[in-house]
Amino acid sequence: MMPSRPTGPAIGLVVLAGVVGAAVGWLVGETVGWLLVGATTGAGTAGTITLGGVRAVVAIPVGVGAGIGAFLGGTIVGVLCEPAGCPAFEATAALLTGVGALIGIGLVVALATRSFDEYHESVARRNRQNPPDGDGSD
Repeated sequence: MMPSRPTGPAIGLVVLAGVVGAAVGWLVGETVGWLLVGATTGAGTAGTITLGGVRAVVAIPVGVGAGIGAFLGGTIVGVLCEPAGCPAFEATAALLTGVGALIGIGLVVALATRSFDEYHESVARRNRQNPPDGDGSD
């Protein structure tokens, strides 16, 4: 199934989520690297939901997990460096761990969601083949 063509409100929502994410990123780290991590996380999550057609129940935890992964990676490198000594390395570590978390969490959530969908389809197929008696004693 191909996603539909982006509409004005959908693109506006992605831009708004990117701006909110950038603000949160700036509040967390007060560097351009964190601003970019926040903007990417916010816009990526909203874009996945609106433009990609992915259910919000799937996309939001993945986006939040990617943001947490980015925060952890950047924080670890920040602790290892002198204060404000290597913002480029912090941003790089944040980006790499954020992408790693995005892929890892995304795979787990996608597989779990697919498993639940297949289970519900199996139950529905079984109920179509063997309809209940209607007396309430299934």
